Amino acid sequence: MTWWCSATGELWTWTWRAYPGVWLFVGLLAAWYWRTLRLSPDRAVDRRSVGPSVGHSVAWFVCGILCIWLALDWPLGALGAGYLASMHTVSYILLALVAPPCLILGIPREVQLRSLERPKLSPVLRLAARPWFALGLFNVILFVTHIPDVVDALMASQLGALLIDLGWLVGGLVLWWPVMGPSPQLVTMRRPMKMAYLFASTLPPIIPSAFLTFAEYPLYATYELAPRVFPVLTAQQDQQVAGLLMKLVGDLPVWLAFGVIFFRWARESTTTPPPAHPDSLKSGLAGQEPEVVREK
Repeated sequence: MTWWCSATGELWTWTWRAYPGVWLFVGLLAAWYWRTLRLSPDRAVDRRSVGPSVGHSVAWFVCGILCIWLALDWPLGALGAGYLASMHTVSYILLALVAPPCLILGIPREVQLRSLERPKLSPVLRLAARPWFALGLFNVILFVTHIPDVVDALMASQLGALLIDLGWLVGGLVLWWPVMGPSPQLVTMRRPMKMAYLFASTLPPIIPSAFLTFAEYPLYATYELAPRVFPVLTAQQDQQVAGLLMKLVGDLPVWLAFGVIFFRWARESTTTPPPAHPDSLKSGLAGQEPEVVREK
């Protein structure tokens, strides 16, 4: 029994294996979240103000934890750690692009706002909310964790595999934070800028995806020399599948968020009341004050 998924060089079997390190990590996340929701109202969530939305937050956070568990535990985590580059890419998509927005949606807004009051945590959250920093950090993590020499060196040990997985998770949280953080206290981008930011985030992955898809030979010794899980799938074909998954499937969560923001923006634009007529500025017979239309 090993604590984390790692390359072993053994022939792959579909016999279940236990990875207590994964269970511990997921359990600590769940325990932290449970404790956060169970804190007294004066220290965390005012239940009278959030009402049924707490249930929605819990559902989102559970989805995020399940994505992390699926990406790290057997069999996906084990396959991606030392057998198939394509499964390694699936773990990347789950950890960096699917789990982070679910986790952010799962943290109640009141908890996020109270985090901004903590002297040590507030500067980090405010820095991560800057689009240029978030996009830059995520892409640095993306490129570094796909360099062949780095991947082969880190994936040879459990600690190295853990560092890559945590890097993807942290990078994903930073990537989504400028879009999904509390506004206007932290996030100041308007919806058109959020859509531009999300579109920009889909461009850098084209580079590693193209290398994986169009390389004439396997780039990673870890997966080239690994025992074949499926004899009909060569190491190069597995690498090509990984490149296609990174771009075609990896962009789906981003475009889904893009669509949600766009349609909400369009709906609010069509339901905005027209500016008040000049005559309404005069005192009417009913003596009502003119309605002030807030700028969107």
